[in-house]
Formats: sequence, C-alpha cells, structure tokens
Amino acid sequence: MPPPYPYRGHLKAEIVARVAQGERLVGICADAHMPTPECVRVWRRADPAFAAALAEARPRGAWRRELMFDEAVAAAFLARVAAGEKINDLLARPGMPSRRAYTYWRRTQVGFQEALWRLRQGRYARHSSTGHSRWRAWDPAIADRITVAVGRGAVLRRLLASDPALPCLAVAERWRREQPEWNRALRFAMKVGRAARGAQVSDEGRCTPQLMEEITGRIVEGGSLRSIAADPAMPCARTLYAWTRRRPDFEARVLQACDWREEWFADRMLDISDRNGPLGLAATKRETLALRRQLWRLRKRPGWKKRRSAREPDQAPDSMEQ
Repeated sequence: MPPPYPYRGHLKAEIVARVAQGERLVGICADAHMPTPECVRVWRRADPAFAAALAEARPRGAWRRELMFDEAVAAAFLARVAAGEKINDLLARPGMPSRRAYTYWRRTQVGFQEALWRLRQGRYARHSSTGHSRWRAWDPAIADRITVAVGRGAVLRRLLASDPALPCLAVAERWRREQPEWNRALRFAMKVGRAARGAQVSDEGRCTPQLMEEITGRIVEGGSLRSIAADPAMPCARTLYAWTRRRPDFEARVLQACDWREEWFADRMLDISDRNGPLGLAATKRETLALRRQLWRLRKRPGWKKRRSAREPDQAPDSMEQ
C-alpha cells in the first residue's frame, strides 16, 4: 500500500510541471520523494482539478518530447551531416531528431535552417564540379532563357525536356529554392505564359470545320461541352465555352446540335415505349428514368445566360402590361 502523503499540494504541482516539461509519469514516480503511480491514480480520481491539470499538461509534454528544439541534438545532427552522412539515414536514430521534429525545426528555427542550408550549399558546390547534370550549378544566363521562353507560352516541363542544353526539372526546382528572386520571376512568367498560350490557341484557328463536326456529332449523341472537354484530344471546357461566346457560327452549330440531341433522347424513349407497349407503363418509366434525368441536366444550353439577359428588356413591358 502506498505511504500516506499529508502534504499533497506541492507534489501535485511538481508532477504537473514535470509532465508539462516532457517527463513521463513513470519516470517521475520512480524518484524516492514522489508517490507511486497507483497513488497518483487515486489522487486523480479524488481530485478533479488535479486530473484536469494533468490531462492538460500531457499534450504539452508530448510536444516537448517530440518537437521541442534541442540545441545539443541539433548540433550533433549538423556535425554528422557535415561529416558526410545522409540526412535520411540520420533521422529517428538514437540521439537524433525524428522526421517530424526535423521538419518542424526547419520551419521554425531560422538558425538551424541557415546552418543546414550552408552545409547543402557546400555539398552542391562539390557535386557540381563533377559535371553530373543532377548537380548542375546556378547559371543566370540559362535561367533568363528559361524565364523568357516560359513567358512566351512554353510549358516548363516540356521546355526542359526538349532541349539538352537546359537543366532537368529537378535542377530547375533546386534553382527555384536557391534563388527566390528568380522563382518569383518564373512564377510571374508562368502566369503570362498561360495567357499567351490561350491567345495562341485562339489565333491558330483550332476551331476547324472537322473539329466542329466532331463536337456537334458528340453533342447529338447525348454529350455536352464539358463531357467533350474531358477527352484529352479535345479542347478544354474553357476554350469551348469561349468559342461559343466569340464565334457565332460555332454557337449556331452547337445550338442546332442541342436541338438534335433532344430529338435523339426523344427517339430513344419512344423506342422503349414501343417495345414495352401500352401495358408496360411502369417498365417504360423505369427504363427511361436515366434518359429523362440526363435530359434535365442538359436543359441549359451554352450561352443561356446571355440569351436570357438579352430577352429580359423585351419581356419587361409585357410584364408591366400584365
């Protein structure tokens, strides 16, 4: 039976403080002047305030044990990295931080991140002298060339793969991390390049008669512009809807195809009705349910908002007369 503790207040406060500092309850109770774990459990049941304080201290202690920055551990870790050991091989080893702690330290400890980056810079410099493409050093002229090409509409991944004189994607990503100014310029060039690609697609006249015939044919068979855009061989949905706004001929063909699509749905439902006969009304409703739902989803044709706004001024006098 655990010995009595007539003065429990200071012991409870010490237990809570040590748990919050990262010590485990078993280790605290192993001290000679501390109560046993069984006694602490009795105190928790008898004192709700102590139980609540202990429950609140445990998450803080777990955070300190796993994520709290330890200068001694960080120094030992950086020393082993400087000696040539790989970071992935060191993580979670005895006396080394876990992967989660390492990631947290990199995000929150500026000094640790700077020291680690200096070690990596030296490693990159040593590897770049070997001539291997994976460790290619920073080249401002090549970086400017990439930025100009991306700003004119080139896709970064395709651009790097198309020219052997350019670095691979992994090297370009490393350059972006090493050179924040170039990274910002490249991101702006990507935004400009996306707009340039859109204008280029429009200027090149991709909306050919053959493509229009293919699109209208798919619409007649029950498709929509969005389902057609899901095909990688077809333009994206944004391009198709832009064509309906900018090209009256394309819009007219699409609307005519929508009329034929409704006739196509009506013919399919009529075939089901003829097959079931006048006594198979329930079966006809059941078999045509999917067709009627799809037809309801396709009720709004491309450009319906523009046509509705164009009709509203004409409908206003009629509503006033009523």
